[in-house]
Amino acid sequence: MGTLDLRNKLIDIINSSDERFLRMVNALHKSYYEKQEGDFFTESPSEIQEILLESRAQAQMGNVRSHKEVMAEFRQKYNISNPT
Repeated sequence: MGTLDLRNKLIDIINSSDERFLRMVNALHKSYYEKQEGDFFTESPSEIQEILLESRAQAQMGNVRSHKEVMAEFRQKYNISNPT
């Protein structure tokens, strides 16, 4: 489906929708463009940017552990039983 077809389909949907749906579409549109205006990374303090870049580099090198591994180590270190 091309852009023009999609645009026309959305117009048909909007024209046949109730107020609740229209409000949801409006909220989605608003939140989409509000997120476009700002960028979490560039608006973060430089220290946070450095930590995120380092974390990304570590992940790309494969220096990661699964949540399961981390939690097992945490439970062992603090002598916490595993909930089942």
